Amino acid sequence: MRLVLAGNPNVGKSVLFNRITGIGVISANYPGTTVSFEEGVVTYEGKRISVFDLPGTYSLAGTTEDEKVATDLLFEKRPDCVIAVVDATRLEQNLVLVLQLIELGYKVVVALNFMDQARKRFSLNVDLLSDILGVPIVPTVATTGEGVDRLMKTVIASRVQRSPYVTRYDSHIEAFLEDMAEDRIATEAGFPIRGALIKLLEGNDRFVEQFSPTIRATADSYREQFREEHGEDVEVHISRDRYGEAGRIASQVISKLEGQLTLRDRISELTLRPATGIPILLTVLSGIFLAVVVLGGQLEELLLDGYSLLVGDLFERLASFIGGTPGGIIATGVDISIQAILAIVVPYILVFYLLLGLLEDSGYLPRVVMLLDGIMVKLGLHGRTIIPMIVGTGCNVPAILATRTLESRRQRIILATMIVMVVPCSAQTVIIIGTVGQYSGIAWAALIYIILLLLILLLGRVLHRVLRAEPPSLAIEIPDLSMPSPRNVLVKTWMRVKDFFVIAFPLLLVGSLALEALMTYDVLDALVDPLTPLTQGLLGLPPVIIVALLFGVLRKEMALQILFVIFALGAGGDLSTVLTPQQMFVFALVMATYMPCLGVMAALIKEFDIRSTLLITISSVALAIVLGTIANYTFQLIALL
Repeated sequence: MRLVLAGNPNVGKSVLFNRITGIGVISANYPGTTVSFEEGVVTYEGKRISVFDLPGTYSLAGTTEDEKVATDLLFEKRPDCVIAVVDATRLEQNLVLVLQLIELGYKVVVALNFMDQARKRFSLNVDLLSDILGVPIVPTVATTGEGVDRLMKTVIASRVQRSPYVTRYDSHIEAFLEDMAEDRIATEAGFPIRGALIKLLEGNDRFVEQFSPTIRATADSYREQFREEHGEDVEVHISRDRYGEAGRIASQVISKLEGQLTLRDRISELTLRPATGIPILLTVLSGIFLAVVVLGGQLEELLLDGYSLLVGDLFERLASFIGGTPGGIIATGVDISIQAILAIVVPYILVFYLLLGLLEDSGYLPRVVMLLDGIMVKLGLHGRTIIPMIVGTGCNVPAILATRTLESRRQRIILATMIVMVVPCSAQTVIIIGTVGQYSGIAWAALIYIILLLLILLLGRVLHRVLRAEPPSLAIEIPDLSMPSPRNVLVKTWMRVKDFFVIAFPLLLVGSLALEALMTYDVLDALVDPLTPLTQGLLGLPPVIIVALLFGVLRKEMALQILFVIFALGAGGDLSTVLTPQQMFVFALVMATYMPCLGVMAALIKEFDIRSTLLITISSVALAIVLGTIANYTFQLIALL
């Protein structure tokens, strides 16, 4: 038996999948994409069941890559039954996907998840909902296992049939469906003709190929006619009709409970209203910034002091043991590399990822999406793009990969460009805080973030005008606020931070040894001198700082680590003795917008192409040099005044 789990993002589908399958789950990318799905096999009451967990999707229109993969998997796996996992607390929006599954003729069982939370908010008539839709409905709480056994019994009882429910559309669309059906019941692939025709109008490639060239041409002509007569695309109208149908059903089965809002509900409302939500957001962002600066700085001092006490003269003895110039190079290189990791990666990046994990697990991030949707629309995007941008503050690589959830290449290009050029990753944040914040003051570091914010607005407007098109409407789930799980936060933090140890440290160690050798044998000048007009001339920085900029291409955090390596011995670990506050500001500003690291470039090539990657890379380098030059000459002008 083949069983497929389908549902919107954040409806507890994966938790339910794990409840059903247990261990032995296989996770794989769909061929030709990096969109993943999971597969498991379970034996229930003597029946062997293959279970597939589709990527979360709001629709089966086949517009985004997630939607295409969900549609293709449903088509290819030919499931005996589809479990539509629905968030009972957000019934209206979730029913839209259920209506599409029914429309395509799948045998559907609805798992009405989060019922424990729904019962606290309203009364939901499950039996009436089942009668209306014509499908079995089982209330569940995936986190506790409530209803899962009953759900599986319903699935294997062999009584699940196709629902007779029909979603009604605009009269013009209904007339088109009737004309094109030509008394046929189903396509050759076995899909109900009505549902397949709807997908044809929506432009889903999997269904377009099921019709003759004549019908496809007729559909294209109808789409153009509909756009001219109604002033909008037919797929937008279809989506609106579905939402209207879902809203009508939800209003029939939901009734309010008498009682007052809980404290959690009141706080949730405050985070969603612009008048209160924006100040809360600014407070949260300021809190994160201050926490990283203050806690990171204290942790850095504590770690370096502890390291000095622990190591003592170990590396001096190591240099003597190895002997000669090589001994000094190796001992110094290893010592400085360890200090750089302790001074940068552990204190600042660790604190940042802990705070990011708390925000993710609390359910606050989707509220940021809703708050900023109006601003993002003006940039040619929508509020949901905030999530990849927030992910980008941790690392740009997964943020670039996350752009594939957007509907068009245009939106993906805009978002990817903004992420690379003006969204500082955790390593760039460490550079800003580890230089400007640590030695020049929080106000100067905050100024860099203000500049980046202004650049986001400016760059978004420019790209929106250059690449004209209207952004789509926003559809996103807003989960309940909840207390973050300490275990989940710690696990996610470790998974993110460990790469800095297993990948960055070996690179840093090799780089430190190489630099020590170059400085010891007076070879470094040959690399530094040719680019002095850029570093010292335009940017007003010490010529040797070009080495840090070049190492930043490998990994961004290495720029500050190499800077530490270059100046640490002569400065006693204090960068303020070799760089002025103005130079630190210029360096941090350049690094905040500087070209993407190799990992990000690889992600850009994978998601787009080499041409787009080179264009984004060259643009980011140019922007960084222009900003650094403006800042340098501004400081010089102020000094003259």
